[in-house]
Amino acid sequence: MKQYTLSKLEIDKANNTNLIEFARSNGYILENGGRRALHAKHSGGLYFFKDSNKYYHFSTDTHGCPIDFVMQFWNMNFKEAIAFLLESEIPRFTPLLHSPQTAGQLTLPDKASNYRRVAWYLVHVRGIDSEIMSQLMHDKKLYQQSKTGNCVFIGYDPDGIPKYCSMRGCNPNRPFKQDRIHSDKSYPFLIPGSNNSSRVYVCESPIDAMSHATLTKLNGLDWRADHRISLGCLSDNALERFLSQHTIHEIIFCLDNDYNATYRDGSPAPNWGQEAAFKFAHTYDELGYQTSIQTPHNKDFNIDLVSMRHAPLKAKSPIHEEDCDYEL
Repeated sequence: MKQYTLSKLEIDKANNTNLIEFARSNGYILENGGRRALHAKHSGGLYFFKDSNKYYHFSTDTHGCPIDFVMQFWNMNFKEAIAFLLESEIPRFTPLLHSPQTAGQLTLPDKASNYRRVAWYLVHVRGIDSEIMSQLMHDKKLYQQSKTGNCVFIGYDPDGIPKYCSMRGCNPNRPFKQDRIHSDKSYPFLIPGSNNSSRVYVCESPIDAMSHATLTKLNGLDWRADHRISLGCLSDNALERFLSQHTIHEIIFCLDNDYNATYRDGSPAPNWGQEAAFKFAHTYDELGYQTSIQTPHNKDFNIDLVSMRHAPLKAKSPIHEEDCDYEL
């Protein structure tokens, strides 16, 4: 029996499926991930690129076109993935006539005349300690955006030039999260420790880093003693840059506990945050660092913090020197 061979036309047509529309139609919740990308929520750092019709998955360090995407996330072989895409009614991808520029100067959003809305949101909604918030405002790493009232988090290079800017909405009922155009995620949002500190706590977001510092203070420890950075995703680019500029011996990974992550069909997905933490801990242990993991009781350390604030007599802070899950 003659084996059916796929034609180049069929392969090209399958790979020309609009990947963003395909993801949306299959249940992925997409949010703005920057000028060129959309981020899929609860997916382990999954990004879809508008101008190339490709994806990148930080947790597994995989990328590709629509066929590759279906093969990975639908667990299909090459021919099955092509047939699946050809049978879909998703529109074809239309390339932009002029691709947006990927390089450029980061311009920060305009500042509001006061920080009242951000202060209310971070302290009363997110449970952040007011001293920690005030210190970050004083260091020009946090402010309120004019008109929108968004939180603005800044990451700087060693010369004090802003390189990374993340914005977060202050309306609990209308979540908003977006990186500023031309942000470079390899420059971390940093809560610095003392000059002689050789330890860094690695979080996913600025609010996670602030929450971890707050829990440390509530537990009677000095939140200024050690460094904290946020990755902005599940890539370790920001950590690599930080390590190149600081003398660090110990790295503690405080990434999300994505125990309720699901695939597009609702079936359980890997715990992306903890898998990334394990991978990073192993990688940096082999590079000679002392590594360990602190796992939040809930999805992230901010939810732990809010839960503790709401039940102060019942909750136990997860931040203890001896509470790391394991040490490599």
